[in-house]
Amino acid sequence: MTTTAVDPLVRLRQSIAANDPPITTTSPEPTATSDAVENLAIASHLQFNNPQHTYPLDTPTRFISQSSSKPVDLRSIWFAWQNKDVNIPDYIASAQQLNEELASKHSPIKVQNLVFVEKLDLITWLEGASDDSDYIKGLESDASAAKSAQVVSGAAGGVSAIPSSAAGARAGKTIDPRLQEIYNGERRMGDRNTVLRGIKPT
Repeated sequence: MTTTAVDPLVRLRQSIAANDPPITTTSPEPTATSDAVENLAIASHLQFNNPQHTYPLDTPTRFISQSSSKPVDLRSIWFAWQNKDVNIPDYIASAQQLNEELASKHSPIKVQNLVFVEKLDLITWLEGASDDSDYIKGLESDASAAKSAQVVSGAAGGVSAIPSSAAGARAGKTIDPRLQEIYNGERRMGDRNTVLRGIKPT
């Protein structure tokens, strides 16, 4: 199955919510059972079902690690999810072991360790317990929508809304009762045309 443009982090979150986890394969279009492998040192792709999507494991994701300030690849994301219930020392040891196995195959690929807060943030987001993440960069569509909302609200060059309190300030102005009494006692004067021509009968 060919790689698609669907965001891999979103696809992974959806598969976890559907209890339909992806499988790691040695081919972008696996056709045999032997193409499915669990060893991340051998696997090259991550395949999702329903609908089918396949991504190279070295695909950069929107998750940005503070330690490197670079996108974390899909292999490291999937490895962190597989070790979601493992304590940090064992997680680091497993990552080191995997990197040694990758190096033995003369592969330049390395699994990136996520620090505790990064791993916790990632797992919480993937599980759907939180819709926000301090490390996942927003999609371009989200950024465009936010910018449009700012323009409409006047925050970014749009038409500024007039506060209702300002519009109704004059209409809701209170007059001193004594001053109102004086106004009521004053003789009401018409305009020049009314004085000269009188009031037309209706």
